[in-house]
Amino acid sequence: MIREMILQTYTPAPIEGTFVGKHIVTVDQFAHKDLEILFHATMSLRKRVREHDRGLTELCAGRVMASLFFEASTRTDLSFQAAMRRLGGDVIGASNGVQFSSVYKGENLADTVRAAGCYADVIVMRHPQQGASFEAAYYLDKLNKRIDNPTVLISGGDGIGEHPTQALLDMFTIFDRKKKFDDLTITLVGDLRNGRTVHSLAKLIARYGVTNTRLAFVAPDSLRMPENICEIINTSGVETYETDNLMDVLDSSDVIYWTRIQEERFENPADYDAIKDRFIMTPELLKQAKADAILMHPLPRKHEMGTQSDHDVLDEDPRAVYFEQMENGMFVRMALLAKVLRGVYV
Repeated sequence: MIREMILQTYTPAPIEGTFVGKHIVTVDQFAHKDLEILFHATMSLRKRVREHDRGLTELCAGRVMASLFFEASTRTDLSFQAAMRRLGGDVIGASNGVQFSSVYKGENLADTVRAAGCYADVIVMRHPQQGASFEAAYYLDKLNKRIDNPTVLISGGDGIGEHPTQALLDMFTIFDRKKKFDDLTITLVGDLRNGRTVHSLAKLIARYGVTNTRLAFVAPDSLRMPENICEIINTSGVETYETDNLMDVLDSSDVIYWTRIQEERFENPADYDAIKDRFIMTPELLKQAKADAILMHPLPRKHEMGTQSDHDVLDEDPRAVYFEQMENGMFVRMALLAKVLRGVYV
């Protein structure tokens, strides 16, 4: 299969301190220095947005972003659109969504992406199949050799693979709140097998390089963190701990990253029903966490954070930072767009 061949042979360019013109498809492209550059730009842009700096719209003026979402999204799609418009760029997309475009007629991913690349400077793509972002970047590289205006791809998540920009905004949120990455216990809870957000975050923490930081994985046996991710983390020297009992690590956790059991990833509804209630965050449970812990969630949330009444109470707890996390997503994506399109210092 062509996608399998691409995954085995294609490697997107590492950032190495220079973002301009580079696809963003995996956290493997980032090193410690790259994250420092990106986070500094994010903080600068956040300050400028809050101060209503009119000069922001000059950063991507005249640039066009194509939004290709083959899978439903609210936060990622809207935050990228908001990010591009705040930078002065324009956003295009299929009038009735990708599912009603030429994809509906049977067009393959390679041709859809290259068509968008003929019209846009950057494509943000989400796809339900793992590896689709690599395939899209591969074919865009072929297109870019033939046109005068090369197009950059940014992954908005693909299947159960990776969600690099979510990991970047999660890392930024942790640093923004904790002011460090060392000497922390970061606990990831829920669907760790299918959760592309936790896959990317765990890998990015390992790539950053931390001291005395532990990653705790809390999940039922059927939803444990994939072995290949664990191997990457263990090779980096980051300590890991696996359990199916949150109480083993709750009182020592500095960061609690909660995720939902992803019903859409289950082929058999009975398998989902059997484990959907295993991990539910409630105000009573959060009371047992450290006073300075932070509670994160990539959203959307369902019953894994209790009832609507529970949501209302949790939302008022100063340790709950998921809406702050969501806002940070726009700022991080602004920084990425400015960097890959212009390479500008912001």
